[in-house]
Amino acid sequence: MIEIAILYILNKYDATIYRISKIIEEIFFAYIKSSTGTINPALKRLEKLGCVTFIDKMSDGGMLSKIYSITPEGKKHLNEILISYCPKNPYHILNEVKIMLYCSDVLSINETIEFKENLKNILELHKIKLEKGLNNEYTPINEMQKKTVMITLLETEKLLELL
Repeated sequence: MIEIAILYILNKYDATIYRISKIIEEIFFAYIKSSTGTINPALKRLEKLGCVTFIDKMSDGGMLSKIYSITPEGKKHLNEILISYCPKNPYHILNEVKIMLYCSDVLSINETIEFKENLKNILELHKIKLEKGLNNEYTPINEMQKKTVMITLLETEKLLELL
C-alpha cells in the first residue's frame, strides 16, 4: 500500500522523501503509517520498475536532496494497481479498499467503472465469508467475537453502499 500512496502523491507533486512522508501523514493518516524506513525501499522498487525518477538538488540549507517525480510508466502502473487490485491478506481488505478508494480520483471514467466493479466483487466475497463464519454452527465463537465480526460485516456493507 505504501507504493500506491507514493505514486498517488507523486502523481500530484514532485517531492523529497521527507515531503512524501509528511504528505502521507497528512492525507493517509487514518490508513497508513509511514517512515523513511518504509518509503526509501519502496521508492527504490518503484525506481527499478521505471515508475519514478529523481533529480539531485541542493536545498536552501546546503544539503543535497533527491526530488522524486512520477514517470508516465508510473502513472500507468498506479492505474493498473488500482483497477486490478487483488487482496493478498483477507485481514487487510477493508483498510486496503479504503486506500484504493481514496486514490481512485486519478482514474478515468471508464477505469473507475472497472475499478468499482472489481472492488464490489472483492467486498461481496468478503461479506459472504464473514456471514458464513457467523452462521457456522461448528465454529464456536463467543459473544464478543461475534460482535466484532458483525462490526466488520457492517463496515463491509457500508463500503459496498459507497460503490
